[in-house]
Amino acid sequence: MIILPKFYEYDTNGFICQKEHDHFSYTVEYRMKQSTNLEMSFLRLGWISSFFSYNEMQDMDVVDVGCGSGIFVNHCYGKFRRIVGYDVVGESITDKQLYETLWDLVILSDVLEHFEDIENLFKMKWKNVMLSFPETPKCNNFDELSKWRHFKPNEHLYYLDLVGIQKWLKKHDGVEVIGTSNFEDLIRKRWDKDKPNISSVLARQTKFHEKTFRNNSISK
Repeated sequence: MIILPKFYEYDTNGFICQKEHDHFSYTVEYRMKQSTNLEMSFLRLGWISSFFSYNEMQDMDVVDVGCGSGIFVNHCYGKFRRIVGYDVVGESITDKQLYETLWDLVILSDVLEHFEDIENLFKMKWKNVMLSFPETPKCNNFDELSKWRHFKPNEHLYYLDLVGIQKWLKKHDGVEVIGTSNFEDLIRKRWDKDKPNISSVLARQTKFHEKTFRNNSISK
């Protein structure tokens, strides 16, 4: 562990997090700039589809959290029974719909590091979850971390890593990790560095019990 300055600390999972921060304005303009391009959509859908059969996917209700302009959602129409997007600004399903609907798959790409509390992931009702996040490099001191390309005070509140994320997920009863990858680095790789840039995890809740209200929060 490195010595952290004021406003930063290690959480109970060993992740560096910014506990005190200024308000970050998530505007529609910001949302549009974070959009997934078509090439990444093909990669992301391809990785997801390696874990589920065609028939399984046709019976899945999916939400893309932090959907940006909706390119990935639009790309996936017809691949799942239903896919919708959620974002904190712009056109989106509501917070109530996000948290009260039972999802077969929740996707959070470049999103979890923005959470004020990553445990909020478990306030959503999901059977499977896909997480993609910047892979925090090992640093000798905070100054090194502050020079990292994904160090973004007030915007990125958590600094995550693949090993830590797997340990965190497995701490929750009934959660198992079924896949890990750095597939996004095919596009987003820093070729001047022999280190992962973006890591991805797919996990499922093996003890999840379906509710009788299954997906009644959103009209089909």
